[in-house]
Amino acid sequence: MLHKKSKPSRRPTKRRLRAILRKSLIILALLTVPIAWLIANEYATGNQYDLSIIGNGDPVAVQIHDNSCPLCQRLKANAEEALANSDSPPEWRIADLNTASGAKFANQHGVGHVTILLFDGQGNHQDTIHGVISVSDIVSSFEQLTSSH
Repeated sequence: MLHKKSKPSRRPTKRRLRAILRKSLIILALLTVPIAWLIANEYATGNQYDLSIIGNGDPVAVQIHDNSCPLCQRLKANAEEALANSDSPPEWRIADLNTASGAKFANQHGVGHVTILLFDGQGNHQDTIHGVISVSDIVSSFEQLTSSH
């Protein structure tokens, strides 16, 4: 007498469903943190390029920047450190020369890369930083700008 082998059930068991659900939740949890960081970073970065803040009541420092320029990168790093070290830092913005709006802004002010323009709260140009300078010199420029505010 031949015995027919019974086919395994194609329906997953409750234990298997729980295991799949648990793994899915772990993967979701692991992906949530980097995705949230990317969204927050994108918002902060996008905000850095908004030059419409100039003249809205707060002093603003705008770096004329080219991402492919090592000197621009160095000036930006020094400026960001200066912002962190300032008691009352100005708003910080970037005019990217690789965008139409950034290039237009730089042309309007007659400056090139490796430059920071300082504006008072009314949007009046107060000072220009040319080239890579020390963090302490940038802090001094920022404090001078914000003290007149």
